[in-house]
Amino acid sequence: MPDGDKSKIWTGSCYPKMFEFPAMKSGYGEFCPIAKASEIFATRWTPLVLRELMLGAHSFNDIHRGVPLMSRTLLAARLRQLEENGIIVRRIHPDDSGCEYWLTPSGEAFHDVLRDLSRWGLAHARDRLTADDLNPGLLMWRMRKRVDISALPERRVVIRFEFSGVPRSRTALRIIWLILERTGVDICFKDPGYTVDLTVRSDVAILVRLYLGHVNWQEVAGKALSIEGDRQMARQLPIWLQLHRQLGRDYLPFGRPAA
Repeated sequence: MPDGDKSKIWTGSCYPKMFEFPAMKSGYGEFCPIAKASEIFATRWTPLVLRELMLGAHSFNDIHRGVPLMSRTLLAARLRQLEENGIIVRRIHPDDSGCEYWLTPSGEAFHDVLRDLSRWGLAHARDRLTADDLNPGLLMWRMRKRVDISALPERRVVIRFEFSGVPRSRTALRIIWLILERTGVDICFKDPGYTVDLTVRSDVAILVRLYLGHVNWQEVAGKALSIEGDRQMARQLPIWLQLHRQLGRDYLPFGRPAA
């Protein structure tokens, strides 16, 4: 090294003790903003909890319906951590009957992170889907949030979904009813007792691919996916469920929160 060069490359036994730290119990022990943000965002299940909040779930039970494989104990812990970090605020009902969870401005600022994560997943993770990911109940919960209420007729519409290709661990979810009304959308795992207007039959993998935009409605309707019932309603079904549109850069599962 030339004389007068004050730089020093530390190697081997010369590596200074000042760069040695005890193992961190939590966090990364760095000032890097990516590290600090990851301490909040990158814990297991947290991105999915934030997704549910951005999709409009506010009660504990509604949030849990969107992440059914997450234990309720862990969900309570994650919500508590998000509250402690200023990402959400807990609002107690006036009658003290319960509470709701709402994003703070700091929480809403994660919208673009989730949007870009969604875009990356749609573009680069499509080949990672396995049979264990094909949950008909979760698919219908997503469909419920995607319904275009304004396009529905004035009367109630009842759709019975019959899934094939369901994993053995989820055979109880092979038949699910979707109840469409202008006042709201509901899912039933037992016969609700209403007259069925449409019966949709398909392999669950096809419907998942359709929901994600890996295939389009024209490719599967009348082929891998069959609809039995009122023909006029059958033609409107993809519009009601917005399956005539594909998830992508211009159509996301959630919109940016209002300022």
